[in-house]
Amino acid sequence: MDKRIVTIDTDGNGFEHALEITDSFGKNAGLSDKEALRLHLLGEELIGLMRGTVGGIKADYSVECEGRSFILSLEGDVKLDAKIQKELLEAATDGKNNAASTFTGMIKVMIGNLTLPGTLGHTFVSGLSMGLISMGSPTAGLESNAGTEAYMWSMEKYMDSANGNEDRDIKDTFERSIVANIADDVKVSIVKPHVLIEIYKAF
Repeated sequence: MDKRIVTIDTDGNGFEHALEITDSFGKNAGLSDKEALRLHLLGEELIGLMRGTVGGIKADYSVECEGRSFILSLEGDVKLDAKIQKELLEAATDGKNNAASTFTGMIKVMIGNLTLPGTLGHTFVSGLSMGLISMGSPTAGLESNAGTEAYMWSMEKYMDSANGNEDRDIKDTFERSIVANIADDVKVSIVKPHVLIEIYKAF
């Protein structure tokens, strides 16, 4: 499996190079123009998770390819200070977090909640303020290793658990989302403070 990695940050450094690498992988895999555009859009959405994020965070963006199957990844450490923690708490509890109205925004809120220092992350896991994890069981699609601060969320597992019974607002968000409509799966793995987001797509 071929793989390339480029470091990007919240100031936008590396964004253009990351997308150039994504496009070159699509070209080398012989994707059609339509397929190449879809791969490019997935890369843009993944990189977009870094936009608007405070704290000078750096992450490794990578593209892996085997045949016509791709994995786009974003990996780095998320460390929250007291100010960001306070903002997340307020946004998650008063319902005014506009970022959570989009699929990638929901991912950001979920990551933010689960990487809160101390026991606060666990408090959010058992509550109803985790963006995507808010239908039926508050931890739908989320797995946690007992006694650890390690979590994994899968879009595929989430959709399977929802089985058509998801909240109307969340269903609308999925239907509007480029990622949710194009990707085969999206996985979020967290071992505090390390975060790995992976988008899977086979053409």
